[in-house]
Amino acid sequence: MLKHFIWDFDGTLFDTYPVLVDVFVELLEREGRTVEREQVAELMAISAKTTYETFGVSEAFILNYKQQKMMIEQEQSEPFPGIRELLEVLSTRGATHHIVTHRGTSIHALLAKHELTHHFQDVLTAPDGFARKPDPEAVTYLVNRHQMARDETIMIGDRELDVLAGHRAGIKTCLISNRPNETVATYTVTSPGRLKELLLT
Repeated sequence: MLKHFIWDFDGTLFDTYPVLVDVFVELLEREGRTVEREQVAELMAISAKTTYETFGVSEAFILNYKQQKMMIEQEQSEPFPGIRELLEVLSTRGATHHIVTHRGTSIHALLAKHELTHHFQDVLTAPDGFARKPDPEAVTYLVNRHQMARDETIMIGDRELDVLAGHRAGIKTCLISNRPNETVATYTVTSPGRLKELLLT
């Protein structure tokens, strides 16, 4: 039985990718560059770092991008449908919840705005200084700190780097993806809305 849940944030708990992609495309267009939105979305689904490197953007561009998206996402980004209810049911059953994300502290404002902060015992963000996923350092830290039994713990994310981090830490994993691909994940679902079927049955 699963008792401990380690979540990714973007694309897993919150539907933030539309904002991430829109802001990135808009800033590129301001520089006179024409890009396909679908290409940016596919790269963002891998990682922001991959997106930056593919388009060769400057440090100034990245800083501006992060500032712009932080302002817009506070207004537009919301939890995926069903996530709030899923967290509540699991918490009622005695589950613990934690987040490992590459984003900065802006996550706390989003969680607070949607009154979800109380569900999470630990939220590890970029400033905490852990190695980036797929390195298992942050996941292993949580498992050890909270004395989680590995067979009762799962890492849930929408990118292979998320499930690789969990896999390398020796816990169960779930990949959220509607693209058929090879994965080390223990489980796969096609959307965050399908997590309920996996975790509550």
